Amino acid sequence: MRVFKYRGGNKEILKRDLRSLAKSQIYMAPLQSLNDPFEAKIITDGKTFEVNKILSLVFSCNDEAKIKEAEKGFSEILKKFIETSLSFGIYSMSNSYNDELLWAYYADAHRGFCIEYDLEKLKEYKMETEPTITVKYNNKMPIITTLDLFNLEENKQLIQTKLVGTKSKRWKHEQEIRIVTGQTGLYDYDYRALKSIYFGHRSEEKFRKLTMRVLKGRGIKYYLMQPKDGSYEFEKIELDDPFLNTPRYLYSIAPVEDGIPYFDNITKPYEDLIFKAIEIVRREPYCEKVIDAYLSSSKGTKENPVIYVTYMRSDGLPKNFFIAKNEILAWKEENKKISSS
Repeated sequence: MRVFKYRGGNKEILKRDLRSLAKSQIYMAPLQSLNDPFEAKIITDGKTFEVNKILSLVFSCNDEAKIKEAEKGFSEILKKFIETSLSFGIYSMSNSYNDELLWAYYADAHRGFCIEYDLEKLKEYKMETEPTITVKYNNKMPIITTLDLFNLEENKQLIQTKLVGTKSKRWKHEQEIRIVTGQTGLYDYDYRALKSIYFGHRSEEKFRKLTMRVLKGRGIKYYLMQPKDGSYEFEKIELDDPFLNTPRYLYSIAPVEDGIPYFDNITKPYEDLIFKAIEIVRREPYCEKVIDAYLSSSKGTKENPVIYVTYMRSDGLPKNFFIAKNEILAWKEENKKISSS
């Protein structure tokens, strides 16, 4: 799924955002910093509570009477869940790259830019277990009920959506999608999640060229947004990348652990495929060392078997890479073309 993040055109913000893009990082913002004053407001037992104020009262005040006052009117279970929720980090994105209001609000009146991500790839490296919430838009605030709390583990996603994924219908045009993490701060992602940059039609050419230079070798597409003649809509115009032939970013060939692969009666007939699969994985940008390779027993077919290769990732965690015979052969053909060109 493709998602989009609008960024401002102020020079200091542009520098900061370009730094983050260069390092393949996104910033998970605290809930309190978001621009909707009604974030994390809920209704329970007929009363409206602003979660931020309750949490501030509980943690910043030693007055027992005031703490009891804060606790009054909602259950202990809900309070604990809210306390946890307020430490969440939020990364907000949209389904659209060409909404004129989003360009006006979040991209400094079209002087900024918009980032296109592959959502699944964005989460894959360091955020794969974190939830993604599609924001719901309603005329009324969400209500947390006793039924929601009856089985908290089972209803956790539902309550999270009510707390940090529900907004007024006035925001509906944003078509917002949020990654929600356990804490705020910078998170690394696989650089290949970044697919395109769309520059606002008032953006400076100097900044556009600088962006292309900083992100060279990553296979990114670049577009300039322009008003469409005779319409209130925008269209994207693809820009030439002057750094198109730059060597591939983060390209290296990782070592293979001694004794890998080991062939037995099952894997011997697939020897060539397994070697090719290892060669593919050795070139993965975040591969530090290949530590295992074998034929998958749960994926693939007799005609199109799947090889799994386990490698040590740059963050110190093992990662399984599954690749089918037809993908291996396609990679082999592609590399033949590159070698002969």
